[in-house]
Amino acid sequence: MTANTRTGYRIERTPGQTLGRTHAGRFNLPLQLIEDGQQRVALDLVLTGPEAEQLHGELGRMLAGDAPAEPVGGAV
Repeated sequence: MTANTRTGYRIERTPGQTLGRTHAGRFNLPLQLIEDGQQRVALDLVLTGPEAEQLHGELGRMLAGDAPAEPVGGAV
C-alpha cells in the first residue's frame, strides 16, 4: 500500500454509497478496487453481526489510541 493514490493498488470506500444490509441481514460496505488512480472494479465487504462488532471495537480502540497502529504494506 502506498500513500500516493495514483500509484499501485488500493481498496477504498465507494464515494456516495452508504453502508447497507443484505437480504440475509448482514452488513454490506461498498468498496472499490483502484489501480494506479483508476477504479477497476466495485466490491462489497459483507460482515455478519459479530464480525461488524469486532471491527467496530478494533476501530474504536485504534481511534482512542489504545491499540498500536502498525503500518501496513511497507513505507508510506
